[in-house]
Amino acid sequence: MIGKILGNRYKIVEKIGDGGTAFVFKGLDTILNRHVTVKVLRPEYAGDQDFVRRFRREAQAAAGLSHPNIVSVYDVGHENGIHYIVMEYVQGRSLKALIEETGRLNVYTAAEYAAHIALALSHAHKHGIIHRDVKPHNILISDDGRVKVTDFGIAQAVTASTLTYSGEILGSVHYFSPEQARGGATDEKSDIYSLGIVLYEMLTGRLPYSGESPVSIAVKHLQEPFPDPEEINPQIPRALCRIVRKAVEKDPQNRFQTAREMAAALNEWLHENKAEFSTIVRPSMHKTEKQTNLRSPKTKKRRLKPVYLAGVLALIIVLIILAYTATRLLQIFAVPDVIVPDVEGELQSQAFAILEEAGLVPRLEDQIPSETVPSGYVISQNPKEGRTVKKGREVALIISTGPELVSVDNVVGMQRRPAELKLEDSGFNVEVIEEYSDEPQGIVISQDPGANHKIPKGSTVKIVVSKGSKPIELVDLTGRTLEDAENWLQLFGLIPRKTSEEYSDQYPAGYVIDQFPEPGEKLQAGDYVDLVISKGPEEPQLEKHNITIMTADIPPGEIITVIISDEMGDREETYVSDGNPIETVGWGSGIVEVRWGNHIEVKAFP
Repeated sequence: MIGKILGNRYKIVEKIGDGGTAFVFKGLDTILNRHVTVKVLRPEYAGDQDFVRRFRREAQAAAGLSHPNIVSVYDVGHENGIHYIVMEYVQGRSLKALIEETGRLNVYTAAEYAAHIALALSHAHKHGIIHRDVKPHNILISDDGRVKVTDFGIAQAVTASTLTYSGEILGSVHYFSPEQARGGATDEKSDIYSLGIVLYEMLTGRLPYSGESPVSIAVKHLQEPFPDPEEINPQIPRALCRIVRKAVEKDPQNRFQTAREMAAALNEWLHENKAEFSTIVRPSMHKTEKQTNLRSPKTKKRRLKPVYLAGVLALIIVLIILAYTATRLLQIFAVPDVIVPDVEGELQSQAFAILEEAGLVPRLEDQIPSETVPSGYVISQNPKEGRTVKKGREVALIISTGPELVSVDNVVGMQRRPAELKLEDSGFNVEVIEEYSDEPQGIVISQDPGANHKIPKGSTVKIVVSKGSKPIELVDLTGRTLEDAENWLQLFGLIPRKTSEEYSDQYPAGYVIDQFPEPGEKLQAGDYVDLVISKGPEEPQLEKHNITIMTADIPPGEIITVIISDEMGDREETYVSDGNPIETVGWGSGIVEVRWGNHIEVKAFP
């Protein structure tokens, strides 16, 4: 496969992985000059129509999704028995590889990854698509830390309120929800259960259930209590453990009801804990017990005045100390003011670093398309640049997902103007190229990108419009036989039409002596060509002479032979004498020879 070009566009560069039903290659889109991932169905499954339908369903399901945390699908096709899907190429590694390399992840990193995965699933669920195979193998972490969910290979569009189990155990049983394990109806809460197990694995570095066979593991999902992640990793905060436990409830009604709800819980936990770590814990203040000296009444009375003065003095000193202490405490525990830096237009990771360095807490508010801000960069922030706020204040960021991707309509076969209007209404620029074609003039014969490709709004779509058949330059047919001329015309789709025959001293009978249109004229297939055909040289106009031969002197019943030699040639006529004159014809000039018995008579004419 290395070096092979699929679809006259995608060059296979190197093999980067194997799936259960497909090989995965790194490829190069030779038109857009970008790297892509090409997923090719294994040959042993190419003849299995069920597998082929499932394989194509992966592209059809994922192609309708546009989200920064979902791997984009660009194209699907097949040629010479090879079925393939072209997807976004992500430079990085799978979450499974990351866990195997590092073991359990930092709790904050794990929660952040899970929040992004939940947002991706929420987007898919809103479009009626259940992933059904959420596991670390199908989650990619790019080199710059972006999370991408891929392989919607067993996802199906939800066309009813529930889905029945297909009878196949799809995906990995380690991440199955109980309803998947028993073959029951599944919905978005099944993906939430699987995400809960992925989060458990990120936090602990291990899977919750193990067994000797897939069946034994599936039974544990159904019957055994879910293991407490704190027992494996005591450093996991209890609030995060509660999120895991809620996601993996065996009863779907007790789980998070939507993936967005789970994402919100994770983001809230992340925000609260970042703020907590940036807060200085206020020390506790302890009261000092007062000591009272018991003295005799006489002593008290004797020293009452000095004691009174000392008490007043002590009170003043205490007040001064308290005032100073209060001022110092306010200085110590007062939250300092900071000026919000400008992070609009910054890469998300850089914006987070700038805000954290300023003592502020960045929070991802939303991710939306933008025509002007590149994907992954900050569109807006709240509070705005230059605002004075308390240290530890949260700054909400809206991140760009890049230009909105719009599906290209199929305009092949349409008239030029309606096709242009349809593409322009979708937000595309249109470039028209005219070419000769067998299609009628003005019909769109091809387009690039093709139908259903997703490209940014404002991109240019090229359409090729037919100029009709290529004009045929009519050759000079004179001097050809009628058959030869007809064969040439029919070869180029022209219709020969014989209009007349004329005498010609130049061309023999059956040859073309004239034509219309004239040689060199431009014609289209289906046009008529009129031909004038030769009848040969015209015969001379000879004078006709009536010849009378008298037979009165010839015995009745005698055989009479008349030989005429004139400008039309020689001819012989035979008669039986009956006494009546013989009438015949001569042309031009010549002689008439009459024979009967032993008699010969010769007569010239005129």
